[in-house]
Amino acid sequence: MSAPGGSPLDADVLQALGARLYGDHPNRKAPSYLREYARLLQGRRDAPLRILELGIATGTSLLLWHEYLPKATIVGVDILPAPDCVIGKERIICLLGSQDDPPTLDRAAALAGGPFDLIVDDASHIGYLTKRAFAYLFPRCLLPGGHYVIENFGTGMMVEYPDGEAFVEPRWDDAEPGTRRFESHQSGMVGVVKQLIDHMMTELIAGRPAAFAIARVTILTNIAFVEKDPTGTIGPPPEPHRQAPTGRTSPDLPALADAIRQQDARLAAAEAQLGRLLQALRPLLRLARWLGVRRSG
Repeated sequence: MSAPGGSPLDADVLQALGARLYGDHPNRKAPSYLREYARLLQGRRDAPLRILELGIATGTSLLLWHEYLPKATIVGVDILPAPDCVIGKERIICLLGSQDDPPTLDRAAALAGGPFDLIVDDASHIGYLTKRAFAYLFPRCLLPGGHYVIENFGTGMMVEYPDGEAFVEPRWDDAEPGTRRFESHQSGMVGVVKQLIDHMMTELIAGRPAAFAIARVTILTNIAFVEKDPTGTIGPPPEPHRQAPTGRTSPDLPALADAIRQQDARLAAAEAQLGRLLQALRPLLRLARWLGVRRSG
């Protein structure tokens, strides 16, 4: 598929680039992720963007942005040392630190030259760390009109995670008079993403500015794109409510990384199966359209 003038669409370019860089590696960004990223970055590929990715892992995602956005500055943050493939590469900066560590995040923005156009959270996939990172970065380090992306929030539906619970099909038998509470999954990152709705409603319902200037939230399977209001500002949010420590132990990070890879592989396999199904159905769809034209004629 091509854009006007015969050049490949950005989505096709990004998909091909992802296929070449990731290969068969299970820890890759799903095709649906890349399609939405291409849509967000449409027409801005040659702009001097600033991108922050929380979680470096193999470094392939940083290389993806590096090739797709030839003038962008890309910063990666991880609790483990960065792989050799991104060390010393022009326009790529790697920092050792946690995704919820304010000094590390401030340094990331300083080294990039200012607030970011795009922030991608592909780090711990644990709710409280994801929420801490968002609460610090979204108001302070994301440009107005920029996007904050939370990848793989479905870990909240995985029992392998310390804050995950087994997935339960949503009920449809509660659509009855008098039902006031419609139950849904709230654990881990799933709960964090759903709380964004409450933040967006704060000004309308409570009559005061929301802590986060969220313009809109776009949710796809296992990924959420949070757009900052173009009229928003750069600065700290109101002081958050502090809770007493829970005393929970630190999670087993290697085991969590393995669980993420398994989840990514399942999502990639499902998307591949859907693609094959659509390919098989194409002749039938063309026949149905032809019959429809014949009938209307």
